[in-house]
Amino acid sequence: MRVYFELSRGTSGRDDLNDLVTFDDGRTLRIAGDRTEVVVGPSRRLFLFGDVFYSRRDDGSIRTTSADDSEHLAQLFARHSPEEVAELLEGQYVAVVVDDAAREAQVVLDRYARLDLFVRSSGDTLRFSNDVGEVLAGESPERDQRMLAHLFLVYGWYTPKGTTIYSDVTRLRVGESVAISSGGGVSRRQAEFVPLRIEEYGSDDLERYYQVLRDSVLARAARSGTTWVSASSGWDSSLLVGILANELGPSSVGMLTGSMHYSPQTDVINRFEIDKVGRIAEFFGIKPEIVRFDYTTAAAGDIMRGLAPFCRSRQLYTLSSLNMTRLAEGLTSVAGPGCTIMNGEASDSFHNFGFSQFGTFFHTSKAFTEYADKMNCYLFGPSFLGKVLDGSFEGDRVFRIFREMSPGVPFRTDWPDRAGMLEAFLFPLFYGGPRLPFAETWHTPVLTDAGRAAVYTYPFREYMPEVLAGITPETIYSWYIRMYLSFHTQGSTVAVLRAAMERSGQSSRMPYNDARLIEVLSKAPESWGRGLDLNHTKYPLKWVAENRIPFPYETLQEGPHAYLYDTIEGFSLAAETTYRSGLSHLFREVMDEAAYRDVLDPDYFDLAYLDGLRDGYLAGSEVKGADLGALFALVQFCIIGWY
Repeated sequence: MRVYFELSRGTSGRDDLNDLVTFDDGRTLRIAGDRTEVVVGPSRRLFLFGDVFYSRRDDGSIRTTSADDSEHLAQLFARHSPEEVAELLEGQYVAVVVDDAAREAQVVLDRYARLDLFVRSSGDTLRFSNDVGEVLAGESPERDQRMLAHLFLVYGWYTPKGTTIYSDVTRLRVGESVAISSGGGVSRRQAEFVPLRIEEYGSDDLERYYQVLRDSVLARAARSGTTWVSASSGWDSSLLVGILANELGPSSVGMLTGSMHYSPQTDVINRFEIDKVGRIAEFFGIKPEIVRFDYTTAAAGDIMRGLAPFCRSRQLYTLSSLNMTRLAEGLTSVAGPGCTIMNGEASDSFHNFGFSQFGTFFHTSKAFTEYADKMNCYLFGPSFLGKVLDGSFEGDRVFRIFREMSPGVPFRTDWPDRAGMLEAFLFPLFYGGPRLPFAETWHTPVLTDAGRAAVYTYPFREYMPEVLAGITPETIYSWYIRMYLSFHTQGSTVAVLRAAMERSGQSSRMPYNDARLIEVLSKAPESWGRGLDLNHTKYPLKWVAENRIPFPYETLQEGPHAYLYDTIEGFSLAAETTYRSGLSHLFREVMDEAAYRDVLDPDYFDLAYLDGLRDGYLAGSEVKGADLGALFALVQFCIIGWY
């Protein structure tokens, strides 16, 4: 899907651009791309890029809709301001509203800015696009060293929503809109965020959770034919399959997954996942489609080279783009273009803030590792924050256990004020590792002291200072989800799922990233599997699986999760890819080129350290831990490249 419009003078000279309205300063708003046009009133028009799923009524119920429902869209935009519509109309879209009589225009995104809209000004021309290269229009950008440093420190290899690795290219943030006045003046406005308070939930709220999730899934399902699910062996995607099969029948549901083979020395790394997907599919009476990913030869590197320009244009700095594009191509070969496919992304983020993947520490007991996840989640919950605020947290036994299990990890023990304390508490939730309160996770060897300081002060001092001023034990989960919507769910590893499918002409949907579901989970209590209670992680989701639909509950509960590292302590997918896969040929090529030295500023980056990683890699030595993470991030960055 292409999104493009610009504000420029004179004639465009381009056949693909349509003039919409000319302002007093002589500039004209021009538009191109894959859009739906709706007449809103005698002088107002709507140009919609993307998908819409439902609108919210005053009583809290929903009306399912689509981008083709012109009459309903016209009514919504006639009765409400564009900013109000963004709150009422659920979807993943960019909307441009033009008032021909007033000669004004407004640009809004869906409530959570699920599509990227890059913005750049050059002279008298202001360009908007979902493609970084298109807003640059052949010009050289100014690189933002602080955002490049951010890319290397945060998991998911991204910059926060609203930013890019270029100082003169921005993105619209969550809740941000653009207004163009009749005089041609451009203003960007930010909607106020009002955090929701945690509530004491009962059995009725579990039922409400189920109804809201069910509505989200059905509103995003294909209007006819097959709705596909990017299936893993986990709870999130499996529950989507279960709800769809229960509501639409198994003949209307498809399951698609990939078989990942990286090196001749190792078996398919997700064979547990493939086996379990087969059993889940058998339970529902669905034949799964398995796409084979063979990365054992140098051909894998050629494929990734070919993908790099696309990833660069979308600011996707992750090699998982290779898997996702291969999966999308597999869907096209099986079912053709124009399919609707769902995935379970954002479920981990919004239910348990990433602490629900059996990854807190290694153990062969799955139940024990699940409770370890809950212990880790507790340390970022309202009960522990209460101890942080009253000064008693260091005596907390859970905190002491994790500190003792983290030898060599420095922890902050002093701060100048309450804001400094909260900053030290929150920073490890999103940056570096281990994800433990007060861990000094910014001490990456990739960055200089100045680079570390620039990243550390950015998220809560400059980007979202309202977090430090507003977070309380009563609103903590609402703030976390707000942060996730601007951080991890905008990251490369999440955004690539939609981008890869769009590249192959498919439509990707994320039912867990739903406005009504987010409201339920923002107010959900710690006892919903987020603390030291005995409820499972993702408690309401698993309650639905056990109590509301036919579901292979025991199949999901038993056995290894998905990958070889679930049973082999120390197995590293990054090491497998870097040293033993067919991609290693490409890795060596980009490391030999060392182009990063022309881009990364030595004031921010320790180039001697990076050079050492490069030289050791080319000499055939293997590194582990933080060094391997740094090497992998550097290689990804060099492969995908920059403008």
